[in-house]
Amino acid sequence: MTKADGPLTPEARDALRAQAEGCHRRPGLAVICLGVLPNWVGEDCAACGIYCERYTLPLGMGLTDLRDLVEELNLRTDLDGILIWPARPEGWDSQGLSGVVSPDKQADAPTWAETLELTIARVEKRA
Repeated sequence: MTKADGPLTPEARDALRAQAEGCHRRPGLAVICLGVLPNWVGEDCAACGIYCERYTLPLGMGLTDLRDLVEELNLRTDLDGILIWPARPEGWDSQGLSGVVSPDKQADAPTWAETLELTIARVEKRA
């Protein structure tokens, strides 16, 4: 995912909030951060009506620990998406992270706005 695209515009927030308000329950997104997570991630989620759980993990955390956390989050019915930020932490092999997040919860999209759209869309698929 291209995280560099930055925070949402007010217009994008309004459009996503309208989509989320039409859902039968509040969409939920878990963001697992290996490093520093920008404040605007939580601000955008709140403004769009998306429940956001943020997990900031130490940079030295091992793949096994990350897998254990993701396996727990994969089982949660109140979460519609799981995003690992950055998608490929420095020094980590992308093969090592392959398949960690369940396909029905994978929230890695080309842009931040599309990540939130995907999270919202999954709520209705689970109705």
